[in-house]
Amino acid sequence: LQIGLTDLYLSVCGQPALNTRIVGGEEALPGSWPWQVSLHIYNHICGGSLINDQWVMTAAYCIPSLVTVYLGRQSQKGSNPNEVVRKAAQIVIHPDYNPGTSNNDIALLKLSKPVNFTSYISPVCLASSDSTFYSGVDTWITGWGTIGSGVPLSSPQNLMEVEVPVVGNRECKCSYGESSITDNMICARLQEGGKDSCQGDSGGPMVSKQGDRWIQAGIVSLGIGCAKPDYPGVYTRVSQHENNIYFENELLL
Repeated sequence: LQIGLTDLYLSVCGQPALNTRIVGGEEALPGSWPWQVSLHIYNHICGGSLINDQWVMTAAYCIPSLVTVYLGRQSQKGSNPNEVVRKAAQIVIHPDYNPGTSNNDIALLKLSKPVNFTSYISPVCLASSDSTFYSGVDTWITGWGTIGSGVPLSSPQNLMEVEVPVVGNRECKCSYGESSITDNMICARLQEGGKDSCQGDSGGPMVSKQGDRWIQAGIVSLGIGCAKPDYPGVYTRVSQHENNIYFENELLL
């Protein structure tokens, strides 16, 4: 599909108006991550990120036939005065997505109608094909997923954020096996473990700040357990798909 970059997108992407403080592993302040979306069937199932006024990027793993998209949401149980709700009018899954290996785990959703950008709803910038995220580069993961293996998906109530550094693919392959980690993936973890994405975070953004903008480097994809020191979180590498995602000329994946 081709979505095309617009001047409006370039002027606002990756610059949250309200992101003034970040604390790893804690509740995110409202408006800190305005591209974060929550995908629901009956309840929250996955995260995603707004990439322009009518398209959301998520993991192919997450996509059912019917999904409701919540933008500007902070709490899964409390009130959300800044929230906008849309249905998915179109779903495009990467044609080479392999559910067995999670390779090319990326999909795009077209919203039933465009959203207006606000302090609580705005797009993230996408990593370009020549982007490099070296081992040790700090990234931030956000979502409403479980806060530990075996913890009910109903928790936490509010959007959470955690900081984890990139791990090189060579090191990641040592954990998962040479053939399991492809160039279409990027990994991140703390050496000692204890911080990670988990069930329910799938499809959500992994972002890194470059200059004054937040760039989406990855999409939450897979892992063995959560926050284990020996198993990094594995993310779809967004830069590998830049040439498949455009904004106005409709070549989406």
